[in-house]
Amino acid sequence: MSDCLVVGGGIIGLSLAYELSRRGMSVTLVEQDEWGGQASSAAAGMLAPLKEFAAPGPMLDLGMTSLACYPQWAAELEEFTGGDVQLSLEGLLTVALNDDEQEQLLAKYLWQKEAGYSVHFLTERQQLAEVEPLLTEQAQAAIYSPYEGHINNRMLLRALVTACRLQGVVLHAGCVVSGIAVKGGRVVGVESSLGPLRATQTIITSGAWAGIMLEMLGVSVPVRPVRGQIAAVSSAGIPLRTVIFGTSGYITPKKDGKIVIGATEDESGFQREVTLAGLASVLNGVMPYVPALHSAAFLEAWGGLRPATADGKPLLGPVPGWDGLSIAGGHFRNGILLSPVTAKWMADYLEKGETERLTPFLPSRFLAETDQAQHKMG
Repeated sequence: MSDCLVVGGGIIGLSLAYELSRRGMSVTLVEQDEWGGQASSAAAGMLAPLKEFAAPGPMLDLGMTSLACYPQWAAELEEFTGGDVQLSLEGLLTVALNDDEQEQLLAKYLWQKEAGYSVHFLTERQQLAEVEPLLTEQAQAAIYSPYEGHINNRMLLRALVTACRLQGVVLHAGCVVSGIAVKGGRVVGVESSLGPLRATQTIITSGAWAGIMLEMLGVSVPVRPVRGQIAAVSSAGIPLRTVIFGTSGYITPKKDGKIVIGATEDESGFQREVTLAGLASVLNGVMPYVPALHSAAFLEAWGGLRPATADGKPLLGPVPGWDGLSIAGGHFRNGILLSPVTAKWMADYLEKGETERLTPFLPSRFLAETDQAQHKMG
């Protein structure tokens, strides 16, 4: 029997298992497919809270806290595992191509600057070209955020799997959970294709499948899958150096010879396939920003399912009415960004019962206390 059973082996589950094991807990981590095979591997690895979040509030605070964790977290992972995660916090541009976009961008810049964030509003062609020489001459303005960036999410996933293994986490890939086990009014683990798995605390980190998992207890949480389709082209002959965001896509130069571009947001249920329309949308959406991409060699395209919630905030903390059960999910397109802070804050809750920082994200905002007599078994 483990101290903690983490159900779902994406970036959130792996990060949490790693953090819990570092604190001396015994941890079992199960994944029905391959490690990080859904939203985590389909991401572009963006670390851009000032771009992602449109207004001040809990999500921006969470994102900035997690971004601040990244340099030390990544360095420790690399030292511990001997792997490279290709962290790059060298800045990004959010670009306006017309007057309307420039007006919206300026409004965003003004509140970010007033809030004390390090951002710059560039309107001169020379300024824009200094940051990114390949940026289209049609660019009218951009917010330059010098301390945001990206990470190689696939290499990060590999490093986390290695780190969990080295920390003694019991890892079970290809393990299908068929039920949540309850005894004496408390969740005590899961039933699985490997047999019963028992733990003092069970944490659901199964991304877009979190709702399906909790339905096993008759608990309904508003988590749904949103497909993201992404492509990669070769950077050969295209020395792009800065992440570029536009209204119709983003462009991310990686250190492994690829430029990752994306992404769609499709309400397609649990379908992961890349569609011709989706791929066309991704490719056509980015070329206006960097004309040199017209000659880029196409490498690959893929899709993944992002876990979206009804209010756009993740679900972090205990599931009301079910002792021994908690959830860390619903991060939508920010699972990579939010993984360090999610792991630390959830571990604080599981280790010490701390929930104050989790308040804006507690599942109780959607869930009333479950009727004990109706739902609890065994």
